[in-house]
Amino acid sequence: MVGAYVGMALVLAAFALETRGQISSRSMTYLSSMGVGEAMLTVRAAVTGEWPFAILGGIWAAFALYSILRPVENDS
Repeated sequence: MVGAYVGMALVLAAFALETRGQISSRSMTYLSSMGVGEAMLTVRAAVTGEWPFAILGGIWAAFALYSILRPVENDS
């Protein structure tokens, strides 16, 4: 249960900081917080059988990890 609360805090903190313009949604801080937080929430949701939430969280965590590993492309 503690892991779910930590995951929730990470996701909410990242979202709050991004919406206030204090961090970028492409920053390592944001992506790491969202990825780890969602992964923790996904585990909790899977354990409790909340499959729609587990699938959503897993996809969200995968996108965060993909964004961390994918090189940033220049538009120029």
